[in-house]
Amino acid sequence: MPGHEVGSVKVHRADDGGCCVVEVEGELDLEMAEVVKPQVAAMLESGCGNVVLDLSRVVYVDSSALGLIVWLNDMVSPFGGRVIAAGADHNVSRILEISGLLAVAPTISAAPTAEDALMSLSIAEAESEPEWSETFEAPADITELTGLRTRVVDLVEPLGMSDQAVFDLKVAVGEALANAVRHGSPRGELDRVTVTVVAYPDRVAIDVADQGAGFDVSALCGPDLYSPCGRGVLFMHALTDIVEFRSGERGGTIVRLVKHLRRPEG
Repeated sequence: MPGHEVGSVKVHRADDGGCCVVEVEGELDLEMAEVVKPQVAAMLESGCGNVVLDLSRVVYVDSSALGLIVWLNDMVSPFGGRVIAAGADHNVSRILEISGLLAVAPTISAAPTAEDALMSLSIAEAESEPEWSETFEAPADITELTGLRTRVVDLVEPLGMSDQAVFDLKVAVGEALANAVRHGSPRGELDRVTVTVVAYPDRVAIDVADQGAGFDVSALCGPDLYSPCGRGVLFMHALTDIVEFRSGERGGTIVRLVKHLRRPEG
């Protein structure tokens, strides 16, 4: 149709070269999705391992956009990559929420802006010394969960995180704590759950450790929203930037959650 223009797309590498940024403007429908795919495929073949889908200038999405996100995830997840949908406005965010994509796939997440997404993907092991750390513990009792979550929030709120970021971290920590009590404490209240909060200049890391025999993370990470278990690990991946599971030196499982900080300059 003469004069017909759905929108535009620009695909480029981030500064570190390991991430592909897809900037879409206008309407992300079937036509635009078919325009995006070959450009992204070429970029992924050249070595990009992660994709930031910048939706800040998108005014319309439909099921084709959701299909594009699933396609992107299928392309990068076999190699340990991630897909982050960034900058979506209220209407677009609502469609993403209705789809459930952000809840069922740990490699798909959202970010307020493309800059936030790139910062989360760039997080590696902290080389700088921590600014401070604090460790505390409690019996492995469900009645202790509220107090533990509250203590974590009290520690991270002064770090300059947004209210949304603090809430996301609270939920992720809450899921890790719940798993530690349910799956990592075979002696019940006789076991202890330990929380360590470490603040770095650009991130906060939270370790949740239990005293159990360890558990199979893959068994807790199924894609079924109606499964009686498994959604907690998905939430951890969706709401933080890094999730790591490792065995403790004295047994048990340690879950590490990392969230990047965006502090005001100065």
